[in-house]
Parts: sequence; C-alpha cells; structure tokens
Amino acid sequence: MFSRRLSRLFATAFLAVAFVAFAGISGGTVAKAQGYYYNHHLNHHQQWERNALRRHQRAERYWYGNSYALHRHQQRERSALRRHQRLERIGYYGEYGRFRTYRRRF
Repeated sequence: MFSRRLSRLFATAFLAVAFVAFAGISGGTVAKAQGYYYNHHLNHHQQWERNALRRHQRAERYWYGNSYALHRHQQRERSALRRHQRLERIGYYGEYGRFRTYRRRF
C-alpha cells in the first residue's frame, strides 16, 4: 500500500518535471534564438565600424597628442558615424526608396 502511493507520487513528480522541462526547451530557446539572430548581420557590421573608429581615434591620439582641436575632430567623426548607423538602421540606404518604412508593400 505504501509503495503504491510512493510510486504514484514519484510518477506524478516525474511527469511534472518532464512537462516543465519540455515546455521550457521548446518555447524558450526558439524565442531566444529569434531575438539573437534578428538583424545579426547589421549589428555585427555596426559593431565592427565602431571598433574601427575607436582604433583610428586611439592612433590619432598617439600620433597627434590630445589637443582640443583633435578632441573636436574626433567628436565630429563620432557624430558622423552615429548618424550613418542610425540611417542604416531605419533603411535610408535601401534600394527601394529613401526610407524602408515608407515603401509600398504591393
């Protein structure tokens, strides 16, 4: 009698854990993968551009010193890159028109 009740309790607990694990694997990883891979090429490209600008500005500070004129020059470079990357994100450089969001679908 006691062993039958104990085995029923273990079977119920095992099925509950299996259901939670299966639901977590099937639903959670798909959403995570979609979030990670969405626009991955654009994010990687923009990160590469930011790192290239950072290396360039570090070399400029090494070669030319840290003057106020260089600081203003590097600020202008950073703002130009920020503007360029923002326009890339909203689709300014798309082949179908000026802005991707205003393009007709059909």
